[in-house]
Amino acid sequence: MKIVLITFLMFSVIVPSAYASKISRLDLRKLLDKSEYVVLGKVTNISAKDVRDMVTIKVASLLKGALKKNEVTFILTARGGLKDFDPQLKRGDTGVFFLIETNGEFKKAYWGSMAIFSKNNFLLNE
Repeated sequence: MKIVLITFLMFSVIVPSAYASKISRLDLRKLLDKSEYVVLGKVTNISAKDVRDMVTIKVASLLKGALKKNEVTFILTARGGLKDFDPQLKRGDTGVFFLIETNGEFKKAYWGSMAIFSKNNFLLNE
């Protein structure tokens, strides 16, 4: 019985660490530096396309950068069934999005670089 218990404990410690994510945490200052745009907005549309979700947000306030329009569509890519370790978004979600623009496409500045207001307690002017 002791051998079974010890084996179980070893596997419960070793196996999860072998599959752990290699994505390191980033401090907020570095995330701000990596971002071209920091947007306070509301998710207005999500459309799935292969392993990508196209997420459109209505910009309520631009905290960093300059945009020509008040809507931004950015890409969430599925990797191993996960959306880049991001929260699952739905229409009506509000939050802060840290974005970059590459070749005319908006993307997240870093893995998980969005903060969704969990209870949608805030109304954004539209």
